[in-house]
Amino acid sequence: MIDVQQGSIPTTWRAADGSAVTFTEARSAWTRAAHEVLAATATRFNNFIVNTELAELVQEESGIRTQVKWQHWLPVVLDRVAEHCHKNNEPPLSALCVRRNQTVGTGYRYILELAGLPIPDDLEMHAAAARWQCYQHYATDLPADGGLPTLPPKVAAVRQRTSQDLAATEAAEAVEAKRTATSRRSVTIPKPEPVRKPVCLTCHVELPANKICYYC
Repeated sequence: MIDVQQGSIPTTWRAADGSAVTFTEARSAWTRAAHEVLAATATRFNNFIVNTELAELVQEESGIRTQVKWQHWLPVVLDRVAEHCHKNNEPPLSALCVRRNQTVGTGYRYILELAGLPIPDDLEMHAAAARWQCYQHYATDLPADGGLPTLPPKVAAVRQRTSQDLAATEAAEAVEAKRTATSRRSVTIPKPEPVRKPVCLTCHVELPANKICYYC
């Protein structure tokens, strides 16, 4: 990425003295800082960090700030952290970084690519398992049984609402199907009245079509 200068103010600079910093140098410093921030995040069981907060802390910890929006550089930094963790057999710390809605999104797929793993149907649950690995390595407050992979509250709430809505829909459909079946059973088709054929008024024998009694 190329620095864009605006007058005498550098796009990326050292907070200590305001001196300009190349984006390559900044990215290396941000990667180291991100690794430290994410490792610190993992010291608390089920903890995670939102991308905007991570971007701010990375600049603060590294002492290098930028005017470039975090969307243009933080994903690359997270990829570098993922590469470092994979190379050094560390748990995937970048899985601890989530979006505002607390999902990892498609950026998490790079961790899977590095490990040579297929993309799972449930990316969020796989990321929860990856975060659990981080807690096993760094957390100081692990439950006695080690705990289990857990979805972030917002993600879990959305899934619960979806499950409840689905259950309510299925229940409503079952009630409607039962009501329809009951209605069909309650409809009685009247039987046709039997046709009474004429009989002889004397001997009461049923008369033939010509209505002539052959017995009288």
